[in-house]
Amino acid sequence: MITVVLSEKGQRDREILLAGIPRKGETIRLANGKDRSLLVEHVLWLETTKGEPAPEVIIVVREQEETPDI
Repeated sequence: MITVVLSEKGQRDREILLAGIPRKGETIRLANGKDRSLLVEHVLWLETTKGEPAPEVIIVVREQEETPDI
């Protein structure tokens, strides 16, 4: 598990816990069930400084466009 900072346009940044690091173009579905699926647009890794256990990861997302059921 890794903590990432989730950055959405027009929203406050928030930390979430993910099982792994998503890639650009993948979707994230949050467990709270309130948010729609989020499409990953960018993934930014920030190197750690001495003494920190893991890099900081910032994921830029937008809401996934819903497609009508066929």
